[in-house]
Amino acid sequence: MRITIELHSDKELILPIHYNHILQGFLYRNLTDKDYRTFLHDKGYQLGDKNFKLFTYSRLLGKFRMLKDAGQIAFSSPCKLVVAAGVEQFITDLAETLIKSDRCFLGDIPVEIKSISVHKKFTPSDKVQIKMLSPIVAHRTILEGDKKRTDYYSPWQKEFGQLVTSNLLKKYQILYGEIPEPIDFRVIPNGNQEARFARIINYKDFFIKAYAGIYWLKGNPDLIEVAYNTGLGSKNSQGFGCWEVVG
Repeated sequence: MRITIELHSDKELILPIHYNHILQGFLYRNLTDKDYRTFLHDKGYQLGDKNFKLFTYSRLLGKFRMLKDAGQIAFSSPCKLVVAAGVEQFITDLAETLIKSDRCFLGDIPVEIKSISVHKKFTPSDKVQIKMLSPIVAHRTILEGDKKRTDYYSPWQKEFGQLVTSNLLKKYQILYGEIPEPIDFRVIPNGNQEARFARIINYKDFFIKAYAGIYWLKGNPDLIEVAYNTGLGSKNSQGFGCWEVVG
């Protein structure tokens, strides 16, 4: 399930350039069900030793200007935020809370919810061209002695496809209680644009390497639908892996 939230501010909406954590806080704060909010924030849906939040969201969409010297980005009103989730409760709670709110806060900035639009149900095929609305992450944490190292992979490395597919299969299992048939899923970059698509995002003082851009998804339509609702790759609840169909 997916919605688009249109936000309005009386002045320019000035945020840090790396504002993922502000959007994440906005979403959690606007869940009315405190038990559900705590469950999602602290744990989420578990499969084995992995936890999943099963929601994702875009970057802010709209006109902006960079304030590089200040490390900020300024959005003109209105701007939009796309939010998707594999569990309807998340979207329903969020939308109902925002509809009832006269004014919300994005960080410490008051914003007005101008509209909330519900997207039509996504009907996937076995091949779709997509554009990332927030960049995609594929990573592996490696233990070296008593220290951990995080390796990030690009869509042009085979490990990327393996990690994204493994992550997606786990999400499918959580949602449906079984392994899909067939297990067939690929992310294919649209040309050799690795340097152009690469993004370094500072999330709460952790630097994450992710990839924007255009891709093809091929494979089981049921897996593509789960990717649409929950996000591609990892760290979706931190603002990564949201996409839309293009073409």
